[in-house]
Amino acid sequence: MRDFNKEDFLIRYPGVYDEKEQVALDKFWAEAERINKRGPIDVQDLVNGTLPKDTPGIGPVIKATEAMIKYNHSKYEQENPLYNDAEHAKRAGYLDIPAYFTFAAHDDSYTSAFPEEARDTLLVSQACHHVENFCEIYAGDELYLTFDERKMVDITPAEGSVYRSSALYNAGTIYNQRGEIVNKVSFHYVESVKTYKPEKRPADFGSRGFADIWEDPDWCSKEDHYYTDEDYEYFKSIWRKEELRGETPRYWEDVQIGDEPAKTLEGPMIECALPSQFGQGVGGTRTMKKEILDDEIFKTMIRDEHGIYRLPNPDDYTPAIPDGARPAFAIEDGRGEELNEKLDAAEGTGVDTSDIHGAEGDARAAIINFYGRDLATHHLTSWMGDAARFESLSWCIMPPETHAAYGKPVPTSPYFIHWLQQAPKMADKTVNTHGLTRDIAEISSVVVDKYIRNGKYLVKLIWWINDINGDIWIDGCAEIALPHKE
Repeated sequence: MRDFNKEDFLIRYPGVYDEKEQVALDKFWAEAERINKRGPIDVQDLVNGTLPKDTPGIGPVIKATEAMIKYNHSKYEQENPLYNDAEHAKRAGYLDIPAYFTFAAHDDSYTSAFPEEARDTLLVSQACHHVENFCEIYAGDELYLTFDERKMVDITPAEGSVYRSSALYNAGTIYNQRGEIVNKVSFHYVESVKTYKPEKRPADFGSRGFADIWEDPDWCSKEDHYYTDEDYEYFKSIWRKEELRGETPRYWEDVQIGDEPAKTLEGPMIECALPSQFGQGVGGTRTMKKEILDDEIFKTMIRDEHGIYRLPNPDDYTPAIPDGARPAFAIEDGRGEELNEKLDAAEGTGVDTSDIHGAEGDARAAIINFYGRDLATHHLTSWMGDAARFESLSWCIMPPETHAAYGKPVPTSPYFIHWLQQAPKMADKTVNTHGLTRDIAEISSVVVDKYIRNGKYLVKLIWWINDINGDIWIDGCAEIALPHKE
């Protein structure tokens, strides 16, 4: 956490902007208005590359390669043949091994920031994201991202604050090369920014990197747990009870409100995945469930100073990143230099190493939001079976009350959702921490509703992830279409 002296910054009021802010925001709102008023995209022109060059709201094109799909599955779906065996996938009604439906749901591609020329520091809270599933993604697909709606709501407190706080909302559509809708997405978060008083602005401020302006609660102040033999026995007890539904259908009629899927457990998470152009990011380690449950292999594992068992060779639990897939920034944790060298050799360009999700030496790093989302996807996929399909998935981190508890109070966004409040057994709980490397991810869920919509038989689940102490670091909601006996 970087410390700033609040006396060094200007006081801001809602809707009252100085000239520098006004000029920057006028540009932001003009572009937002162009997107909001654009109307439907001509999809064929989009995929053919014949849209007018000044068409607003056209994002990047992401190619789904076989290497990248299999790479992600090697981290999250090692045991599920649906994601590793093409013939098995075809028996389940797929054309080939499918990608996670969030493969291209890249929040950094969609999120619009408060204009950087009008802020000197940045504090982010209340990330709350949503992805709907319309069409499967396979290797070879080209995914076209478009922006359909952009909002910014000034939620700066009426009494004034050194923070200019804005709730930002961005929604869009992802199409494939056939012009089919793949996803509808929305990404929301709050930015609280500060601006130095002219006389307090550091002389070298213009030469500083992103990490120098990044402000965060002191997430790493929470207990760094030593994993005991008893902890590992608990992990094994969960792993042995995990259910991979597979080819046995889970019928809608057989699911009841209040049902709780078997828990799954990942970790301890040694390294976190990092943002990239892909919705699932790159980097990160896999869980060594198989090795730890194998008594003979377990005897050969090395226990570190935190009680975490690792394989002797880090490459055995850190899947190799496919050529051409690069993080937006590389971690500085002892493997960062090695990672940069590999990526530079593959692509021939440098990497910005000012990584807010990395750490130097043995320090812990914050787990990025989509990492928890993907662990929850694995949890739900294991429960629902091959015949089911995701309708939608939502996830949220860093609610305002948690920022306040960690010493960084922020105003509440109109877009944030406390998903746990929709689960009766969890209604008095909240996301009360941030996931960190060396945490475990214990994933739980409960069925809270079932209904029929547009001919689909749907169940709604609330899910959450907690660490070894029971502190919750992400929650969310999933709608899943199940097969019907009729």
